Amino acid sequence: MKYMSNNPHDQRRETWRFLVSVAAFAIVILASGCATVDPRPDYDRAGHLIEVSTGVADAHHPLEPGLANEELESRLADGLALQESVETALLNNRRLQAAFLDIGIARADVVQSGLLSNPSLGITILIPFTSGATDIQAYLAQSIVDLWEMPIMKRAAGHELESQILRVARMAGTLVAETRRAYYDTVAARELLAIAEKNEALLLKSYETIRIHREAGVASSLDELLQLREAQQAELAVREARLDAATSLRELAALLSLDADVDDLELTDPLPELSIPSFDAETLITFARDERLDLRALSEAVLADDAQVELEYARVFPEVSLGFGAEREANSIGPTASITLPIFDQNQAQIAKAEYRRLQTVRSHEDLYLGIAQDIRIAVDRASTRWGDVDLYRDKLLPQSEANLEFTQAAYGTGTAGVIALIASQRALLEAHRGYVVAWADAASSLSDLERAVGLPLDRIRAAGEQ
Repeated sequence: MKYMSNNPHDQRRETWRFLVSVAAFAIVILASGCATVDPRPDYDRAGHLIEVSTGVADAHHPLEPGLANEELESRLADGLALQESVETALLNNRRLQAAFLDIGIARADVVQSGLLSNPSLGITILIPFTSGATDIQAYLAQSIVDLWEMPIMKRAAGHELESQILRVARMAGTLVAETRRAYYDTVAARELLAIAEKNEALLLKSYETIRIHREAGVASSLDELLQLREAQQAELAVREARLDAATSLRELAALLSLDADVDDLELTDPLPELSIPSFDAETLITFARDERLDLRALSEAVLADDAQVELEYARVFPEVSLGFGAEREANSIGPTASITLPIFDQNQAQIAKAEYRRLQTVRSHEDLYLGIAQDIRIAVDRASTRWGDVDLYRDKLLPQSEANLEFTQAAYGTGTAGVIALIASQRALLEAHRGYVVAWADAASSLSDLERAVGLPLDRIRAAGEQ
């Protein structure tokens, strides 16, 4: 751009023309660089991935209204089913909501990567100490490093955005598994509390029976004291079970981001009734390595790091500018150019940093890829073992313990068995009931752990195992 005026009477007018022309040019460039950040398609894609990986269609969307307090209270008013708890977690969990905003941040980085750097406008006004005309110098320069840096930056930002979408969807899947486990743990804790209360009542009844027998001279004082101790231990067990049930329920409430006290919240679904599942671990490993969102997120992160390394090499020449300059006094105009010479700083430190970060991401990807195999084998073994434990307790240990107690009670009534044998039978039945509920809860949770390990809901895991 040029400003030139040889007519002293028109200096001021031409000076203003020059400034207006430069400003107009700058406005045109500014208007051409306008861009908006719209992450809605990215949020929609994350929602679709969440539905695929969890089987739940309704999840949080940052640009749509969340759960109102009235709707949340309505969900809890008539009790909470397992599916309702999962849906509430996906809609209301604040940690997941915060993670969603990382997608918006990544989208903003994508938009930023496509923007040209702003041009530089410089004006110098030289006023002479003696007589003479005021000299005006001006230049307008634009950095041209964008020509080779922008495509690389856009590629890096695009991969990082995709990685962030996959991370958020994976986080939602993990949240679903954690919510199911917490739900099952709470149901089991309440079952254990009911067992402890029932055991306490039975032991108090036994104590009263032995006390009456002792007063009648049939039982000894030692028998009475031993049974009293068992009743007192049962009371302590009830207190501990009540605490465990309350703690489990509050942990579930935390996953749902509930603020209210949930002591009276009813969980309407029992532990699941399922047979021993059969899964082929090796088939699931292959399937998981294709489907696990966190593994795909790391693959995208590696590609983003590849682009970042390329970008750092491109920044060996950090600044190259072209433009136009004009000087009124010399009555001249011409192109300008400037370049920062990489003499001392050749960006070697940033290049090395980017290469180390890329290698770090590659190693993380390898660790996860290899770890998936063992995670799934562990999950399959655990599910098979725990469901086998449930069948063993239900079909053998519980019936045998109940029969033993009935036999011992009858023998104690006829005087052919002592109180120690009676107490041992009572303890055995109590432990069998406890073990059954714990094994059942662990078996239910093992299926959630398998879902998390494979990265898909159970119905799709079963379908994959049948392929």
